[in-house]
Amino acid sequence: MSNQQDPSFELQGGTAEAAPFAPEAPAVPAYVAPESPASTPYTAPAYQAAAAPGYAVAPATATTNTLAIISMISSIVGWFAFGSLCIVGIILGHISLKQIKQTGEGGRGMALTGLIMGYIGIAGWIIGLIIFFIFLGIAGVSLAAAGVNA
Repeated sequence: MSNQQDPSFELQGGTAEAAPFAPEAPAVPAYVAPESPASTPYTAPAYQAAAAPGYAVAPATATTNTLAIISMISSIVGWFAFGSLCIVGIILGHISLKQIKQTGEGGRGMALTGLIMGYIGIAGWIIGLIIFFIFLGIAGVSLAAAGVNA
């Protein structure tokens, strides 16, 4: 905008002078990344808290073997599924015990539970089928003796 169009333009002493310029704004400083929290003086040092006097710090827990969990679940469900999943539980129980011995993972109790429940489940279903067929045979013999034709 020129001085002639500026409404705040005034003549001082008969000569045309422009209003004085405002001082320049200070330059904006370049962006500086904030300090990391670890380097500020107000953060605590990173260390594990000590246990109370007379008590030991609990060790970190080991991960549980996934096959041991699946072995236990399938063996328990196998009791209600005609023993078919008990076979899966037994196989996975043996595999998981081997892995636990090699890697040091947790879950040995679950693997043993899967094995024991699986073997008991299969034995139970086999004994149950034997008893069922014995009763079926007894019923057939007694019906034949009674003279009933099927």
